[in-house]
Amino acid sequence: MSIFKNHFSQSFSAPIAPQIPSERTVRSATLNSLQDWQTHLPRSFARAFSANTSVNSSANSSERTIAPGNSLKLAGHKASTKTLRPNQSLQGTLSRKDKRHPAWGGLKDEYPLTGLQPNQQVQITVRSQAFDTYLQVINLRNGQVIGENDDLSSGTTHSRLNFTVRRGVQYGVRVTSYDPDETGSYRVQVTTKAAPPPGKRGYNFDYGYGLVDAAAAVARSVGQNSFPSQPSPDGSWTLDMLKAPAAWAQGFTGQGVIVAVIDTGVNYNHPDLAANMWRNIGEIPDNGLDDDGNGFIDDSRGWSFVDADTNDPMDFDLSDNNGHGTHVAGTIAALNNGFGTTGVAPGATIMPIRVIGGSDDLFLDKFDANLASGIYYAVNNGAKVLNISLGNDPGEAPLTQTRTALEYARQRGAIAIMAAGNEREDGANRPIEPASYASQNLGMAVGAVNRRRKVAEFSNPAGNNRSLDFVVAPGVGIRSTILGDQYDLLDGTSMAAPQVAGVAALMLSANPSLTPTQLEEILIATATTAGLS
Repeated sequence: MSIFKNHFSQSFSAPIAPQIPSERTVRSATLNSLQDWQTHLPRSFARAFSANTSVNSSANSSERTIAPGNSLKLAGHKASTKTLRPNQSLQGTLSRKDKRHPAWGGLKDEYPLTGLQPNQQVQITVRSQAFDTYLQVINLRNGQVIGENDDLSSGTTHSRLNFTVRRGVQYGVRVTSYDPDETGSYRVQVTTKAAPPPGKRGYNFDYGYGLVDAAAAVARSVGQNSFPSQPSPDGSWTLDMLKAPAAWAQGFTGQGVIVAVIDTGVNYNHPDLAANMWRNIGEIPDNGLDDDGNGFIDDSRGWSFVDADTNDPMDFDLSDNNGHGTHVAGTIAALNNGFGTTGVAPGATIMPIRVIGGSDDLFLDKFDANLASGIYYAVNNGAKVLNISLGNDPGEAPLTQTRTALEYARQRGAIAIMAAGNEREDGANRPIEPASYASQNLGMAVGAVNRRRKVAEFSNPAGNNRSLDFVVAPGVGIRSTILGDQYDLLDGTSMAAPQVAGVAALMLSANPSLTPTQLEEILIATATTAGLS
């Protein structure tokens, strides 16, 4: 697991918290093309994958149609004129009356997929408790298999694919079983995400959709194009690059917005942070009771899930002794008080949650459970922005519990801002997890640029998957709060992510009704590529 720069990388974990829902965990794969799919599919999930699978497209004319529409139930080959709309599902059944898969003989159902728009992002999920599902997306014009997925992760037999709609492709969905004679019911879910607005569709391998522009993003949140530029009060190049002071001048400082710093904890006594720290008003400190009934005793300041659970989220980072989480918190919401430093959203409230940094945090599964617990705690206690400046190392097992927690956060209206990772010099060509889950509509991934707008050499790139919501922000030489009531300059995508988390807080202070999807779409639409390299 990685918690980023000054280029240090270490494995951590935490105890599994009882508050984690027991919902089955899944992991999805992403693709833009068959080549992308082969690149991103974990080796352990590649069972029976073949780039040369062919489809007899002439057999598809009598098959069922999935399009944005209504929910329906289908069995065998009974045709239906009903349609399927985003966020609704179709229930089908594999039976021995169905046709066989041309490659390995499994029973199959095929659906033409209609009603899609170019550059739209689509997610297909197939779930069954009856058989081991195998999902393929095919081009009905020529029978080419565009992508396929067997198991999302170890321990599940569900399947999922994400792709971006291309012109000239007639998409089809093929549901089959991995074992030839398996039958039973299944459910197909089609979820779509709007294409980026016209003029904002450029996507760069290094910096994704571009550099975040706070003035434009906050203005767009209230129906305006942009706000007049304003210089930062302390001459901060990071705030000036982000244009955050322009939003402050309009009265939007992040007030009323809770931002969870899910990290090594936070030095909540730091003089540049203390006034902006979250307090659980429903909890009476140190009375040994769970006054607010949230499942945590005396959590008046937050919670620590590291090692033995405690109600003290004080930053105690054994890995670097700098105070990683404290630095992140200061970047988001250090006070605009004339000394020290000033955060992007100096009126926001910081909820400190400690999920990493313990001496026994050496197991990925424990780290996964710990991070997931922190996400659930943040959302259940009112956080609308989650800053996650940590993740696994490239090649490690997927963070399945974290992914399920991010799905929960999304459903509850919280946006996750996640650092892309610092492994590019080691060969990384895309973000690590959980930042890579931004391709599955579960938040935004953030890379780092320096003061010359050059992408940092260590910053993991966006890659070629346009469905990945990826932006960049200042992440080199970032001055912020640390342990000992001090300040320091640090590098890393860990330092870039809280810049964007701060902008999200500004947007929500301007328009509290914005959904995570709206926040992401505005951040992407207003991002600039000017001067980036």
